[in-house]
Amino acid sequence: MIFAPGLVFAGMPAAPELFQLNRPGAMGALTNSYSPAPVSPPAQYGANLEEPGTDSDFDEDGEEQDDDAAKRPVRLDGDGKVTIYNSKTGETLSVRYRDEAGNYFPEAAERVKHFFRCRLTNEEHDIAPGLLEILDSLQHTFGEDRPITLLSGYRSPELNAALRRRSSSVAKKSLHMSGMAADIRITGVPLTALRNAAYALQALNTGGVGYYPANGFVHVDTGSVRCWSGKAKIIKHRRTQHGRAAHNRRPRK
Repeated sequence: MIFAPGLVFAGMPAAPELFQLNRPGAMGALTNSYSPAPVSPPAQYGANLEEPGTDSDFDEDGEEQDDDAAKRPVRLDGDGKVTIYNSKTGETLSVRYRDEAGNYFPEAAERVKHFFRCRLTNEEHDIAPGLLEILDSLQHTFGEDRPITLLSGYRSPELNAALRRRSSSVAKKSLHMSGMAADIRITGVPLTALRNAAYALQALNTGGVGYYPANGFVHVDTGSVRCWSGKAKIIKHRRTQHGRAAHNRRPRK
């Protein structure tokens, strides 16, 4: 099911008890074992990596991703609820952001916006519904009892500029600045398994995936479908004649 962009949170009916925000120390222990479904990984990556908290946000032609890349959120296989732990604030958010019919809840969107706020300025920004769908699907894959750890959510222009001064690989128009990207990990889940699950969603035109093994996170966004590893953009996305996602290595220069 596909929803119109820009209207997904507007005019939807209110729903009580949609969310719960816990302060530091409320995560609890994670005890269930993890048994991932087998996934065929794409080509192996190079070793050029970024520092923590940065991303590339490049499209398949090597240019910065533009805000116009935002698209209709695709309803995935999640249940409309996500639990996320913010590593910067220590907060945990459990939120039901849509119902089974695909209606998005405005009050939940406000809670998500606050939770994803910029860690430098505390500025808030609307978060793309498609990003929540991606996080929801990934959590559904690995177990609802495993909170997604958010390392980087919304970035204000000030924070993005500060990161660019530290690393030239940070995009000037990072999708983090548009509320369309998140850097994540899931406790107890191998990073390669999280990466492969995010790749599998790309067949549904979900967006970009960046893999950062040295820094321990995977970047997901709702921009164009593309993927990369660390600083080196060595993987290009293309569509086969059957419409399935394919990932190719870019030769080193």
